[in-house]
Amino acid sequence: MTLQKSQQYLDQMSRRFQESCLLQAAAELDIFTVLLQHGNRLSAEELTAVMQMDRRAAEMLSDALAAAGFLEKKEQHYSVPATYTELLDSRSPATFVPMLRHMANVQRAWSQLAKTVKTGLPPQTKPSILGAEEDRRSFIWAMNSVAQALAEPVVESLRQAGLLTFRKMIDIGGASGTYTQAFLKAVPELSSVIFDLPVGIEAAKKRFLGSEYESRVQFAEGDIFLNELPAGFDFAWISAVIHQFNRDASRLLYKKTFSALQSGGQIAVRDFVMQPDRTAPQAGTLFGINMLVETASGMVYTWDEIREDLESAGFNDIRLAVPSATMSAVVAASKP
Repeated sequence: MTLQKSQQYLDQMSRRFQESCLLQAAAELDIFTVLLQHGNRLSAEELTAVMQMDRRAAEMLSDALAAAGFLEKKEQHYSVPATYTELLDSRSPATFVPMLRHMANVQRAWSQLAKTVKTGLPPQTKPSILGAEEDRRSFIWAMNSVAQALAEPVVESLRQAGLLTFRKMIDIGGASGTYTQAFLKAVPELSSVIFDLPVGIEAAKKRFLGSEYESRVQFAEGDIFLNELPAGFDFAWISAVIHQFNRDASRLLYKKTFSALQSGGQIAVRDFVMQPDRTAPQAGTLFGINMLVETASGMVYTWDEIREDLESAGFNDIRLAVPSATMSAVVAASKP
């Protein structure tokens, strides 16, 4: 690569945040939904009046969104392209707006990465314009957006690994219950308990209320580290949880999970599994930085670290049941 091309590449990389900021600001303001609520056709003046925004700023943001392809502009009126209407409508079951809002919060933390590396402490960030409580809801539903696409393929990968033999499971940190729903769909005889903080249980109850799975799922509010888990399960699912904690906390989580399982029960841990030198998979290294700026001690784990921590809790037959370079790698183990 020539010096000029190297410079161009560095310049391109340094500017990538700009288009993501456009999307995230529009999501926090809910511009896309407002347009769709008003016939998907508003001028800058009309949009400004409806949303009570600064005229100059609203028009500049809308023009930039149109230039990037996230809006269309015809005859001085803006609309959401058909490609994005379902995803950018915050009222839609398939909405991606919570993820955009969550990533706006993440980006505010990433912008202080140098300070975090210097001090070792996550930055102090302010809530979005939506407020701290809505930010927490955005996180829950952002995880739901990701899980909706992944849950059924992940559950199928567990079937192929011979793990779908259980009848009573606990979904630890199960949030809105996306994975529980996929498990219930795949195993007709299954019942499940979702254990999570109140904000996660609130979302899960909304998901299952009136659904065909309502009678097969129960809810338990609590904090993993302050409360004991319900007991008597033959399967425990821990999905995208351990990266939030250091090894001491993960070992405590595994010990509590061990107590919640019957003899012969199995635990399955879904997360990144890093190579020994921690430089691969690359997505895992970036997610590790996410934990650096978002948590006090979160981390991504190598296979040896996960194995050792499960062994410390009493598990055996520890194996990489589903290899993957993504967060959909699954480590499984058994309670003797």
